[in-house]
Amino acid sequence: MEVDTELIKVLEEFLNEKVVIAYASGFEEKKLLRGLEFLSMGAEAIIAKCLFLDIDAVIKWRFPKPYMPAELDREFRRNRTITEVKALIKALSLGINVPIPLYTEPDEGLLIMTYIDGFVLRDIIDRISLDKVCEICRNVGVYTAKLHENSIVHGDVTTSNVMLDKVTGKIYLIDFGLTNFVKRIEDQAIDVHIFFRSIESAHHNVEDIAKKCFIEGYRSVKGSYTDKVLRIVDNIRKMGRYVAERKIKSVWVMQ
Repeated sequence: MEVDTELIKVLEEFLNEKVVIAYASGFEEKKLLRGLEFLSMGAEAIIAKCLFLDIDAVIKWRFPKPYMPAELDREFRRNRTITEVKALIKALSLGINVPIPLYTEPDEGLLIMTYIDGFVLRDIIDRISLDKVCEICRNVGVYTAKLHENSIVHGDVTTSNVMLDKVTGKIYLIDFGLTNFVKRIEDQAIDVHIFFRSIESAHHNVEDIAKKCFIEGYRSVKGSYTDKVLRIVDNIRKMGRYVAERKIKSVWVMQ
């Protein structure tokens, strides 16, 4: 399946549609969607940039999976799209900087949201000041805690999903594609663990300050509950080390 071609088919109606906008001085006809530019493709979705009613926007399309039964695939894509939109809207209401949903077509797995013109934290964290690293990670900690406070887990809190707006300097949390509405502390701990691992694996030179400031931000929202989460994070890390050690021992025994 040529995904780019399939996306154009899904968007064909939008690409051909025009709207009339009324101003005090008169009327203006505009294309609903134009300037389509493919950005990236992941395992589940393709991302493209466009102008949606002259707003810089991003299209996220969860394309059909040929290896899944068609009905199950449609239901999966529909539910994931609805969950993502709900999470974004809730995050906005909590004062968290996230892309704003502009339009969605859940049955097509389609979501259009505002485009963030910014730097990905993964790409800049090693060349910004430690004070800036702390500021950003503290904000990410606050954002994560606010989501958890409202029974939302992001599912992929990493330095790849944090952006710094080039103009305003605002810190954004992006890609809610793995989000779920759950209350379990274990799921919340996994969110924290994933962020810690993203720091340790790629940015070990700022590991201590990044984790310290993330925890400060998280604690400013969740208070002593933070310690319960961190204990579970520690247990997750111990289990990971145990599995790794078992694999090493297995290899040694086989030899």
